[in-house]
Amino acid sequence: MATELKTFSDSQFIGKPVLADIEFIPHLEKINDFAATNGLKIFVTSSARPWGVPIGGAIVPPAKMSNHLIGHAIDMNIQIGGKLYTSHELGDFNSLPPAIKAFITAIRNHPVLRWGGDFGDPVHIDDGLNLHNPNLWKDKFSIIQSELTGLTQPGIRAVNSPRLLFLTTPLMEGDDVKAVQKKLIAKGFDVGITGADGFFGQATANAVIKFQDQEDLDPVDGIVGDKTKKALGL
Repeated sequence: MATELKTFSDSQFIGKPVLADIEFIPHLEKINDFAATNGLKIFVTSSARPWGVPIGGAIVPPAKMSNHLIGHAIDMNIQIGGKLYTSHELGDFNSLPPAIKAFITAIRNHPVLRWGGDFGDPVHIDDGLNLHNPNLWKDKFSIIQSELTGLTQPGIRAVNSPRLLFLTTPLMEGDDVKAVQKKLIAKGFDVGITGADGFFGQATANAVIKFQDQEDLDPVDGIVGDKTKKALGL
């Protein structure tokens, strides 16, 4: 069993940063292929998430053994032709544009992937690991949750490396966030009216994205990892 929390980005993924178990990455790449084939973007609203954190805006109650808890699921909206299709539109499959229907059909026809619309959650895609191998799910749960804690809590490290900084609910906070904010401010970027307050909010995420774009960093994802920290001089 290979279990490790990774960040994922690809040509068709937009929205929030994707955190996933390394064994789910090939499925995300396949989802990206399906989206590219049909000319649409996957606007991510949730991926791996800590156990016990309230989920704002959830359209169905979170499952006790949710695949989000092990990094084997995403919640998303779909963007095509300048329009964002959310749970309301995605829940009515027959009224969707042909490209979105084709994308969902490709998910449905995949031997592992599941579209949540088939069980009441049309913004959800996962691999059903909680159902077809619950023992493996349990093995992965403690590892992924430990790594999520290491990424999001001040003073704790995952896999003996500095944590990534990115937009989460609740907001990340700490001296490492404040150090990034101070560097961004010094370089002329706006991190919000509260300045370098140590909270990684939307304004800080926007500033990181603008900085990454200005510096031609790849990917431009709003995540502060080693590459972005080095470019900031940290």
